[in-house]
Amino acid sequence: MKHSRLTVLVVLFALILSACSSKPSGKDPKNSEGSSESGTGTTVVLANKSTEPPEFSELIPESSPRETEPPKPLTDEEALSGFENYLYFKIKNLQKILDEDKVPCTWGIALSNKKEIMIMFRSNTGALLRYHINRNTGKTYVTQYAIQSNSYYRTRETLNIRDYLNRRPTPTPYVIKPKGKATPKPAQKTVVKVSTAVSKTSVISGKKYAYKIPKVSITGKNTDAVNKKMRNELGRYATRGSGAREIVYSYHITKRLVSILVRISDHGKDSRYGYKVYNISISSGKYVKDESVVKLAGSTNRKFKAAVKATFKKYKGGSSVPAAEAKKIIKTNLKRVSYRYVEPYVGKNGHLCFLGSVACHGGSGSATIPFDASKKRPY
Repeated sequence: MKHSRLTVLVVLFALILSACSSKPSGKDPKNSEGSSESGTGTTVVLANKSTEPPEFSELIPESSPRETEPPKPLTDEEALSGFENYLYFKIKNLQKILDEDKVPCTWGIALSNKKEIMIMFRSNTGALLRYHINRNTGKTYVTQYAIQSNSYYRTRETLNIRDYLNRRPTPTPYVIKPKGKATPKPAQKTVVKVSTAVSKTSVISGKKYAYKIPKVSITGKNTDAVNKKMRNELGRYATRGSGAREIVYSYHITKRLVSILVRISDHGKDSRYGYKVYNISISSGKYVKDESVVKLAGSTNRKFKAAVKATFKKYKGGSSVPAAEAKKIIKTNLKRVSYRYVEPYVGKNGHLCFLGSVACHGGSGSATIPFDASKKRPY
């Protein structure tokens, strides 16, 4: 029995020794690519080495895109340009309003600081709006003026002005007039008219005498002031009874001047004539005098005064005046060439004339006499 147990042990030992000394078939596991170990239960596969260049994605690893830099703050010019483009989208007939309306739309920058640009806009209907533009983002909100409350309130209108910096409707929804010289309107013809404002008749000793006060009208000009002046000054003279006077006038119209010469007659024992001159500028409709009259008459101050001197040298105080006294009269009159004694006007035939306050025969005073400076003699 003991022998059989010993035999079994020997056989088992031989089997164990045979299993430990045996080698697996094939190549040495140290030199084999694709060998496996059963002890861990995990298969390890070695990648084949490739001679081709790696893909671009392998050279530069993927990364998140760089963040966009914030936009530069809007300039006033950019904001104004963007706002104008926005108006062409908002108001379809804007160009027509700007070209033809008597009260077109207007806009401009009313406020500008580091944070905000405010553009004031007035429509052709009179609405007043303010566009508040964020200088950095371009976001814009709108406030409108209310007459009832005399204040601004915020509207629902919003936009981003940056969306319109380089944007305008194309094609434009309005008809653009061809550029070129506009056909000028025919100039209104200036009509100058002198007529009688007051017309009366005075009767002295059974004889009728005229009493007329003139007035002037010029197309497109207000002549109320000069007409009032003539009426007030000439209306002071009586028309009836003792000391009644006759008032008549004559006038001449040039391209630039209206001259009215008024003659006032005294019907007393010593019958005398008095004169007044009224000069009106056609361009202004106003009363003018002295050097302004000379200029509008087409002459110069120097030439006019030279003509006055030449006229006074010929004037000897009337007919039948002794030579000695005539020299005194001439000498006296040559000292009266200034506008204090001389009133220029335009007379018959367009001649440059003047009223002269001259010395009288006998040295008793002076008289106002109309002279023709062009012919250098009494008018």
